[in-house]
Amino acid sequence: MTITKTPGLITPIGWIYVSLGMAFLAVALFRVQVGPVPLGPKDSVVPLLIILAGVGAILRKPWGRWFAYIVSALFLLGVPIGTLLGGFMIYHLTIYRDQFHRPKPAVPSRRDDIAGG
Repeated sequence: MTITKTPGLITPIGWIYVSLGMAFLAVALFRVQVGPVPLGPKDSVVPLLIILAGVGAILRKPWGRWFAYIVSALFLLGVPIGTLLGGFMIYHLTIYRDQFHRPKPAVPSRRDDIAGG
């Protein structure tokens, strides 16, 4: 098994998003009351979106990058931890954006065309 080191902290932050989403999902599904607000199954939509953004970023999908931007921007409102986490993720999504490009399909060489036909 070969481990490829990818620059940046997108994967660890993506796993933090998945973990937070799972925690918020459990809170919503178990109908826990957070402060004066009782949560229910309908409140599980936002945690699912956070999980989806984290998975998309971990897998380096182009849609995952944009989705993680949106979730990170919303996290900026959660001072101070959300601001740090969201800002850090936006920074890494921007600096390492080339990791999210779709691989170009392999173009067969002229030799392959002649040998195959």
